[in-house]
Amino acid sequence: MTEQKHDRWDGCRNSDQIAVSRRVAVTTAGAAILGVVSATAFGPEGAGEGRRREISSDMRERMEQSRAFAERMRNVDSPEELEKFMAERRARAVEGFKGQLGVSDQEWAVIKPRIEAVYDIVHPAAHSVRGNTRPMTPVDQKKSDLRKLLDENGTTPEQIKAGLTALRAANEKVRQDLAKARQDLRQLLTVRQEATLVLSGLLD
Repeated sequence: MTEQKHDRWDGCRNSDQIAVSRRVAVTTAGAAILGVVSATAFGPEGAGEGRRREISSDMRERMEQSRAFAERMRNVDSPEELEKFMAERRARAVEGFKGQLGVSDQEWAVIKPRIEAVYDIVHPAAHSVRGNTRPMTPVDQKKSDLRKLLDENGTTPEQIKAGLTALRAANEKVRQDLAKARQDLRQLLTVRQEATLVLSGLLD
């Protein structure tokens, strides 16, 4: 294959990566909107009309910000720009939990690292975009390896079995890491705060 053909092929692969990551970003932006709506529904009982209007105004603002971000993602045309936006999306999403939980700056300083630990496992693509088609997580890497084995001629059943075992091991590690990160986070939360994060999808 000539150098020119390689360039065209790499360009196509990068474009595909941008398109896939853009869809992920738009989807997570929509999830953020749903999280805000759900969190609002669990506001303090007996709140007055003024409080309800305040929450409603804040919710509308966050929804508009999420829509604006999704629109920006649709117009991304380079891996570098996409990575920058995805990092911004992660930072905004994490900071959004502070308001939902209703914590002080001092409390947030303790809770934030544990929020980030869970968020990065639940939404790995949100902070792992690259300017090529390399897998973004260990699980993606094992999936890629297994696909290659299935695509190659002469692959033995033993090789496929080894690929499956490696993929299952990677999935199990993620499951265990997520369970531990979630448990570490729960230890710092009230029941109301835990319920808020369950509705947001961060906890189960």
